Amino acid sequence: MSKTLVLRRVVVTGLGVVTPLGLDVPSTWQAILDCRSGIDWIAGWGDLEKIKAKYNLSDEFPFIAGEVKGFNIKDIIKQRKPAFSKEDLKQTKYMDPFIEYADAAALEAVADSGTRLENGDIDPNRVGVIIGSGQGGIQTLEREHLRLLAGKKVSPFLIPREIPNLAAGNVSISFKAKGINACLSTACASGAHALGEAFQRIQIGKEDAILCGGAEASITPLTVAGFHALKALSSNYKTPASASRPFDKDRNGFIMAEGAGVLILEELEHALARGAKIYAEMAGCGMTGDASHITDPDIDGAIRCIRIALEDAGISPEDVDLINPHATSTPKGDINEAKALKEVFGAGKEKPFITANKSQLGHSLGAVGAIEAALCVLSIRDNIVPPILNLDSIDEECKGLNYVSGQARKAQIDIALTNSFGFGGTNATLILKRYT
Repeated sequence: MSKTLVLRRVVVTGLGVVTPLGLDVPSTWQAILDCRSGIDWIAGWGDLEKIKAKYNLSDEFPFIAGEVKGFNIKDIIKQRKPAFSKEDLKQTKYMDPFIEYADAAALEAVADSGTRLENGDIDPNRVGVIIGSGQGGIQTLEREHLRLLAGKKVSPFLIPREIPNLAAGNVSISFKAKGINACLSTACASGAHALGEAFQRIQIGKEDAILCGGAEASITPLTVAGFHALKALSSNYKTPASASRPFDKDRNGFIMAEGAGVLILEELEHALARGAKIYAEMAGCGMTGDASHITDPDIDGAIRCIRIALEDAGISPEDVDLINPHATSTPKGDINEAKALKEVFGAGKEKPFITANKSQLGHSLGAVGAIEAALCVLSIRDNIVPPILNLDSIDEECKGLNYVSGQARKAQIDIALTNSFGFGGTNATLILKRYT
């Protein structure tokens, strides 16, 4: 006998972020609305002139990034984890920075959700963790490789710190979550894909709640040199803060960044039963592949992804109030996405409003889709559109959309859509809406 599957509604009940603008949601959100930039000269490498000489780097090498500042995982565990133990602090020896960022964001999201997962407030067998990462523990990998080349012993913690799924693994252990424990590594779409996978699993009843998102800590000489060799990074800028300029005619590449975003998605009735605060409802998800080129985006893939998400949410393009696009500030990528948005939503209309958080945060690769989804939730909560910085003159091929630049703008935001695209032609679109 066939069984009809009734899809369950999914809501957002917790938010946590670590970004170049703040170590939590309130500080990051306030900095976003205050039009501050988290992009500056790279501090974590020490003397940049010495680094330039050591690696024989050219004058055009991009020594700027969106770094996380003032972060100490042990301090955060002490602040955010009730009744933390010495074992919690010892566990940090297994953590690369990308894992630390994920753990910090998860701690904030769980506290924000009003539940004590580690105490079994929710059946641990029904709680999952899906945290994506584009590169995993690249900082550990580079450091240990240099030790090997120098004839020194490699750390026994190399593998636990380096493999991408250990962000999810550590969060699962930290909160005794025994449902799905997985990592999606789909380049710059990793965080968004993690949310989409979590959304669909809860819809069909696999879990009742999932901690999901992305984490990245890839600001290393090798990674930056690799993206620079691809001519993907901005290397011609007046100041670090002015370098990331989505849709602007003078943009010339993206800015490396780091951080993490973790959201708690929960089945609606489950959330209501425990009296949870509900930020928003996740209403739809689209995932497609360009199947055309590793690094050159294809407009058809983006268009289909957006339309699939709209259909999944049961809404029309006219219903969308805000779009948080991928908008990395690359010459072709921004044009491709702008054309896709005009194809789906039309040109010259008052809405949807278009923001672009990477103008302030830079591009944190596998983390950014989750961070931007969290910011969409806050736009819905507060009825406000964050600004696009450095949009001084819109590229002719990007014109026709309602970009919000300069300052944040108050507006009724009931439905928000966010895109994430990655190398390999992988695409994700998420739709969030006001819970009613």
